[in-house]
Order: sequence, then structure tokens, then C-alpha cells
Amino acid sequence: MAKSKFRTIYCDNCRAEKKMQILSAVEGAENKVWHKCSRCRHNFLFDTSIFEQKENESKELNRETCVDYNPTKSYKVGSSVYHADWDDMGFITGKEKLSSGLQSIVVDFQKNGSKRLIENLQED
Repeated sequence: MAKSKFRTIYCDNCRAEKKMQILSAVEGAENKVWHKCSRCRHNFLFDTSIFEQKENESKELNRETCVDYNPTKSYKVGSSVYHADWDDMGFITGKEKLSSGLQSIVVDFQKNGSKRLIENLQED
């Protein structure tokens, strides 16, 4: 029996980064692959070219291309950020809405690993 392949991806249903099983490719659609979340068991169709782009970007991560992190700003998944207090750079892998109503981003840092940071914080 062949081993299943897995990939860690942001699950929209679980609202967290989860391990997903790679199921099958879509016939006639290049770079489209079905994945199943190991927690909620929902199936998702992902474009694998995004993963290839992320792998290439992770090799090329440098300070000049990163945006400085500020909790009042809004960020896009896939962009790179620099956290000045930690002197660390990373890619945004997902977004979450917290129970308090605040929004957060999930950043995969080079030194500190995966961390959740606040975004769109309203200043009074």
C-alpha cells in the first residue's frame, strides 16, 4: 500500500493551518489538486502553482522585499513581513478572526516559526 502524501495548508473550514492529505489531480486542469483536511475532513481544490511560488519565494526572502509589521495595517496572504522587535522575516500563511472580534494573521517566520499577529487594530 502506497503512503499518502500530506501538505500543511490553511483550512478555511477549521480557520487554522492544518495537515491536508493530497487526494488527486484534476484531469485537464494543470496545477489543480484535491486535498482533504485531516481534522474536519472537508475537501478543498488548491492551485499547486501557489505552493511552488511560495517555495521559490522562501529561498529569496530578504529584508528589502518585506513590509514592516504594524498591527494597524492590513496584509495579504502570501506577502512577506519583517518584525522589528524580533528581527525576523516571514510569509503570511493565513488570516483568522479572533473571538474578541479582532483580526489576526498567521506568519511563518524564519527564526521564530509560526506566530499569530494582530492586524487592522483600530486606534482610539
